[in-house]
Amino acid sequence: MERKRLTSLDALRGLAALSVVFWHWQHFFAISGDWQPGWTRDMQPFYAVLKPFYLQGWAAVDLFFVLSGFVFFWLYSEQVRTRAIGAGRFAWLRFSRLYPLHLLMLIAVAVMQVWFFRSHDGSFFVYGANDVLHFVLNLLFVQNWWPNMPQSFDGPSWSVSIEVMLYVVFFAACRLGLRAGWGALAVAAIGIPLLWIDGHIARGFIGFFMGGVVYALWDRLRTASNAHAIARAATIASVAGWVGLYTALYRDWMPSGEGNITFSILFGFGLCPLTVLALALREHLGRSSTWLGTLGDISYATYMIHFPLQLALALLAARFALAPQFFMQSWVMPTFFAVLIALGFATYHLFERPVQNRLRALVPRQPAPAE
Repeated sequence: MERKRLTSLDALRGLAALSVVFWHWQHFFAISGDWQPGWTRDMQPFYAVLKPFYLQGWAAVDLFFVLSGFVFFWLYSEQVRTRAIGAGRFAWLRFSRLYPLHLLMLIAVAVMQVWFFRSHDGSFFVYGANDVLHFVLNLLFVQNWWPNMPQSFDGPSWSVSIEVMLYVVFFAACRLGLRAGWGALAVAAIGIPLLWIDGHIARGFIGFFMGGVVYALWDRLRTASNAHAIARAATIASVAGWVGLYTALYRDWMPSGEGNITFSILFGFGLCPLTVLALALREHLGRSSTWLGTLGDISYATYMIHFPLQLALALLAARFALAPQFFMQSWVMPTFFAVLIALGFATYHLFERPVQNRLRALVPRQPAPAE
């Protein structure tokens, strides 16, 4: 029986979620409501080692999109194309997986931002578009479907909003006959001109549908007579790519920060898909370590919780008169990650998974594919 889960990809998703936290560590320079004058990235903890993450950690989101595309083309594309799964069932599976935690974090952030606003002379923490309109858009999970919409409330949820949009596009395209491979590549190419309109939406299209390309390659190569050699070559190329990227960022050989279109194209069409292909081939041809799946299990929770946790700490900082420099101490970051991972684990097992199961039990039909 073919496995329906690749735990190495789950682990990659979990590591990507945690990588975004390094990029967002800069938020602690805004705990007063305004950004601390004169702050620089090299003030952040362990900068000598973590510099590339502080410069380009935002790009880890692109791995989410590729991983999602791979999984959805693997588990759903044929079912959708052949009408074995309908729009209502597909939507309910996605709703039960993503919406409960999104709603919980939306309410938590809304309450804390009101508290922050009242205690910081009319300033919000980091993300300022926290009005009624954006609350409604967040409720509908469409807060970043329009180009250049600001991040609001639980700001990192912009990527999940775009992923929901991609589910709609994926379902419609598969119903029209889209298959993994060349068809997915053609849709991914739509993301290139979109980079000049809205980088977030563009990266979603590129990553998700490149995931479909990777799935087609994996499905063909995993049974090839030279599959082991291909897996080794892909692994070597992937490792070399990551070492090269780390070195280029560390040595300031390339521009960093969002908006680098050349980087987004190379990363989205090259290194991200190559990494996913290498891991998928290696695991299919070898053993899987089930414990790695835990990182994937808690990835959504850690991603969605990390900004609310920062906001809660910003409120505590005001209560105890803590300056941004407090959060730049070397012991604070490991403690934050330990708390975040513990919260992610507890949230997954005590809230996320139970609520998902109860919602899915309301419409019992064929079992949902493992994700």
